Amino acid sequence: MKKQPDFKNLFYDHFGGTPQKVTYSVRSDSNRFHDMVFLNSLIHDSRFKAEKMQQRGTKLIIPITRDCWEIPLVHRDKPSHQSELYIANAHLTISSVIGITWSYRHGIKFSEKTELWLQEIWLDRQDNDEIRALTLCGFDWQCVLNLRTEKILIKLQDLEVPFLYTQKHKNKKGKG
Repeated sequence: MKKQPDFKNLFYDHFGGTPQKVTYSVRSDSNRFHDMVFLNSLIHDSRFKAEKMQQRGTKLIIPITRDCWEIPLVHRDKPSHQSELYIANAHLTISSVIGITWSYRHGIKFSEKTELWLQEIWLDRQDNDEIRALTLCGFDWQCVLNLRTEKILIKLQDLEVPFLYTQKHKNKKGKG
């Protein structure tokens, strides 16, 4: 049997190494579903609040704080900090949104101020010539965006160079 490509190495080779801003757009051609796998890898475990989402016409911007899985972990000698992730504030921009539907497990509705953790994002295969569903979901919630098929844009853009999580808290302590 032939050896399969190593997704982790491909991911690290393309995105990893020195922390840098990531801008990643999902293409509309035959690469779309491969691009969605990479996007999912870049944004899983991201956090956001529904109240911060901004919709202008058919463009939806979701401000997220993402764990930068494309950058190798920093390993610490201290037992309490054995490894640390880089994080970055970013925008997930989705265009051609014509409808948004939220659903919650066990009938529990979250406040718009609740920090939601994004576990997965996927684009459904085309059931209808005009509309596609893009699903964002966490453990207890799901958000389905109905998109106009002809003008889909899904883009991740970091707003800053990724930094270590502990740097964020050190910077906050120093201010004030």
